[in-house]
Amino acid sequence: MAVARYSALALIAFLVSPIMVMATTYDIVWALGIDYSTDFVEQNTFYAGDVITFHYDVARDDVVIATDGDAFDQCMMEPNLGHYQSGNDALTLCEPKYHYFMCGYHCKSNGMKMSVFVN
Repeated sequence: MAVARYSALALIAFLVSPIMVMATTYDIVWALGIDYSTDFVEQNTFYAGDVITFHYDVARDDVVIATDGDAFDQCMMEPNLGHYQSGNDALTLCEPKYHYFMCGYHCKSNGMKMSVFVN
């Protein structure tokens, strides 16, 4: 009985560990004047489990996750899938799809936003 339990735990650890090892953490400076499409998105390939950490000045910026591509294109802040204001937000890309990030302060006025496709 104990051997079966340990074997099951070892199998679970084996199946989960490749996912953890393959995940990548990306640190970006989230600020005005950066073209995230060419300076970040086009240079990387993203997979489920990867993490993007947004570093920014909380007095000037934040991170809002748009509900879909239309909300992203129109810089619609409400409703949203998350609103972050810590200045150091680590967000996990959980599933294969487009993920849409916007700055609540500068999306409409300066186009501060980024879409990421996750494989």
